[in-house]
Amino acid sequence: MYRVINRRHVSAILLATWLSACTGWQAQRVAPERVLQDSQFVRRGVRVTTLDGRRLEIARPVLRGDTLTGTRDTAAVAIPLGQVRKLDVRRPSVARTAALVGASLVGAAAATLGVACIMFCGYTD
Repeated sequence: MYRVINRRHVSAILLATWLSACTGWQAQRVAPERVLQDSQFVRRGVRVTTLDGRRLEIARPVLRGDTLTGTRDTAAVAIPLGQVRKLDVRRPSVARTAALVGASLVGAAAATLGVACIMFCGYTD
């Protein structure tokens, strides 16, 4: 009984990790001010590309006046919006999720077919 519960917990953790990996950075086509005020995905962090080409991932971004503030590697960061060339947010990717689910189903079917063939075709080593 204990092993079944333990396996269920492990399976749930693996599934949650597996599904959360199906995200990707997506460039936003609206002004950074609008993204920072309206987007529910901003809480996960943003990736900022500045005018000089630097790319920074910022956790816990907040818009204060005309400055984007947050943390990067536990250090405080403040970037004026005038220096922001592009702002990306992490969003779920339908294509990545579909590919991962499809590949997993094909792998599971192949493994099941292999086991069935070994069991019922009389293969012995």
